Amino acid sequence: MKPLPFVPGARPAIIVPILARTGEAAARQAIAASSHEGVDAFEWRIDPLFAPDRREGRDGITADLTRSYETFARSRVPTLVTVRSEAEGGYCPVDAYADAVSAAISLAPEAVDVEIGRSGSAELFAAARERGAAVVASGHTWESTPPAGELEGLFAQMAGAGADVAKVAAMPHSIDDVLTLLGATWRASQAHEIPVIGISMGELGRVTRLCGAEFGSAATFATVGSGSAPGQMTAEQVDIVRSILLRG
Repeated sequence: MKPLPFVPGARPAIIVPILARTGEAAARQAIAASSHEGVDAFEWRIDPLFAPDRREGRDGITADLTRSYETFARSRVPTLVTVRSEAEGGYCPVDAYADAVSAAISLAPEAVDVEIGRSGSAELFAAARERGAAVVASGHTWESTPPAGELEGLFAQMAGAGADVAKVAAMPHSIDDVLTLLGATWRASQAHEIPVIGISMGELGRVTRLCGAEFGSAATFATVGSGSAPGQMTAEQVDIVRSILLRG
């Protein structure tokens, strides 16, 4: 397992999602979560601020982001800023995606998420590098788990595009799907120089959130309070299992 470039230490990271309708509410969540044991990084999901029903203009959203990110920075917990598009299960319309990620990059966080399937992803990769942010390339399939060859191809596409981290998440419909995801993650972790994250979503995939590191996954996503995806477990639960496995 290769460690994440924006999280100190070599152990598998626990990333806590922060998901709120306003920057102020997200900042409050970050303050509350920062004192919990086992939290290695935040993922601030800012796509709710770009949802179609939001009334603020771009200037208002940018001011909210900038003001709230100061709280994240003061927490001293590394922050991955993510815009999840409607196409991949989030709130941001696809036609607003590039602008929203550009706003994320302007904060100069430790890392930004860029969906590899969106047009203009190469330009967003370059913009993030110019600001000194690591790029987590991501791909999510909410309907099913693709065959192993497609998953490995997606990891390879991300690595070839210059991502600092490659993340793939898929929805299983059977234990075989979970095993397919874990196997593809392991092979990708051996094939590429960058860290990889592999997640099988939902209740069937919960095991991948607990012991994905045994299959080469550099991080998992766990909750303090409300989560951002089905099947997520609490940071405390994941930290206990992580401690047991690391001792082994």
